Amino acid sequence: MNTRIDYAQIAAKLDYTALDKKLSQLAEREPPKKRRTAEDLLDPLREKLLALYRKGWSSGQLAAELKTAGVPVSPARLRDCLSRWIGSGNRAKRKVVRRLNKRSTASSKPTVTASQPARSKSGHDDGQPGLKLTER
Repeated sequence: MNTRIDYAQIAAKLDYTALDKKLSQLAEREPPKKRRTAEDLLDPLREKLLALYRKGWSSGQLAAELKTAGVPVSPARLRDCLSRWIGSGNRAKRKVVRRLNKRSTASSKPTVTASQPARSKSGHDDGQPGLKLTER
């Protein structure tokens, strides 16, 4: 079972000035970066890996060399990193551009709207009422 924490007792013992000083020091520094992806790990080697790739080294060969150096990365993941780096590494920006292009082409198409008086029976002779769409 967990024991209850007595915050009143901790508050009585706590040196708030020392804690405030410590937090102020932390605010002046950058937080430690946690390595979460292979791309983060390989980023310091980015230019050298790109140069070797442009010289003709394959992603499989580079991945094998990295594995012998203690960096476990698959050829597919390395290839993905290289393609991101070659293409400026900003896929999100490219997606936004694509969306904007789709929007601009979509606005040039005629708008199809449903209007209330345009209701009629459907083209099928099944007796079901349908909704007639008209173009503007």
